[in-house]
Amino acid sequence: MEPTAPSQYILITQCLQNDFFLNLDCQLSLPDSAVSKLLLDSESGASLRTEGHRRVLSEAELRRSPLARFLDATVGSRMRGHGDGVLHLINIRDWHVPGETYDLERRQYGAHCEAGTWGAAYVDGLTDVLAPDLRAPADAEDGWGGKLRVHHVRSNTLFDFQHSSGGRPDLGEPAPLTTLLDGLLGDGRQDTTHVVVIGVLTDIKVQLLLTGIRSRYDVRQLVVSDALTASRTLERHLTALDFCQRVLHTEVMIGLAELARFLGSRPDDDRRLSRGGDAEFVGYSSYIQDKQGILSYEDARMRDYRIQTAERLRRAQHTVGFASKFLLGLGTCLLAGALLLSLVGVFLPDRIGWQSPAVLGALGVGQIVTLFFARPVRSVQDALAEETRYRMILESRSLKVALARFHITTAAALRRHDDVEGQTDALARQLEILERMDTADFEQLRQLGVDPRTEPPGAGRPRGRSRS
Repeated sequence: MEPTAPSQYILITQCLQNDFFLNLDCQLSLPDSAVSKLLLDSESGASLRTEGHRRVLSEAELRRSPLARFLDATVGSRMRGHGDGVLHLINIRDWHVPGETYDLERRQYGAHCEAGTWGAAYVDGLTDVLAPDLRAPADAEDGWGGKLRVHHVRSNTLFDFQHSSGGRPDLGEPAPLTTLLDGLLGDGRQDTTHVVVIGVLTDIKVQLLLTGIRSRYDVRQLVVSDALTASRTLERHLTALDFCQRVLHTEVMIGLAELARFLGSRPDDDRRLSRGGDAEFVGYSSYIQDKQGILSYEDARMRDYRIQTAERLRRAQHTVGFASKFLLGLGTCLLAGALLLSLVGVFLPDRIGWQSPAVLGALGVGQIVTLFFARPVRSVQDALAEETRYRMILESRSLKVALARFHITTAAALRRHDDVEGQTDALARQLEILERMDTADFEQLRQLGVDPRTEPPGAGRPRGRSRS
């Protein structure tokens, strides 16, 4: 057997820059919850502090953060000469210079990561582990004993595999990231290369980066970290991870110690590498499916209601149309008979008097005027009004149930709670709300003459408590 090539490890960081984490004036700045997830130790009880329009973190707080501990266990470990194989650290930064491409992004996302500004620099306090080559010893000819290679990539487009000199992306000129990864992944080492992606924003830059890697290279071991990625909202973060897992077949890894070992590092203390927060993708793996199920449930019920009401209305219109035709025909026959008798009476006045034609004519006119114009038209109006109210009640019912189901299965509600009693009480209140909704809906149906065979949930039962 041919000897197996040595393992190669690639850690790609995406947009770990001040504008996304510390600059409150930036439109793309992450919310406090996302910043705390990556830059604060959840067990320390520390909170984010601001000075002016910037978030401020002390060096001690930052060193205890999940992101800093992970970088120390991987990049810092290689700098100390530990670990298996070679770790390639690829730092991708947004780096925008004035031009057409930046103008398009700026109008959509606001000004961010302008070249040479503080916002485009690496997160304050993490430069020594994100850019250790800037302070490497002069005699480090082989990059820390051949254990670490650091690459800095500047990207001025949303898709990092495209290159732009300020105008529209140039498809003929390869982007710096393309050239770099072609050398690392284009030599048939797909079986021995481990690639990990961390950073922000999960639903934009990270998702597009993973899409490019999956479409260009045959990478067998491609991982994205849940604990070390974030987006503007939790729903966007979960949606992007769900897309990466189901469509791109990218493994979503939770534990930081497991992630460090995946990159060939051997962390001395796994306890220091906590999972980095309680918002884990594994706890929300069914969230997207639940949300889609709720929306499809509401759409399906609406289709059923429309079919039911449309069929009832069609039958009512058919009945009214038949009655109208019958009454029209009857009235026409009576008028024709009255006309015929009148003509006969003219020529045979002794046999037919004027009374018979007059009675038939009156009946014909009465049928047409009274029955054809008044009763069917009123029936049509009543049927339309009843169907309209019935449809409104059913649409309201489907919408309320869909909203209730959505709020019960939000990302925050699906989070695992230690307070079992509190969670049970919240569920009881939600069920009570649904019961009140059912009671109101069934009461309106009874007013329409639609009397359900079964009592609505909660109807007729005494309640021990009432809630406003």
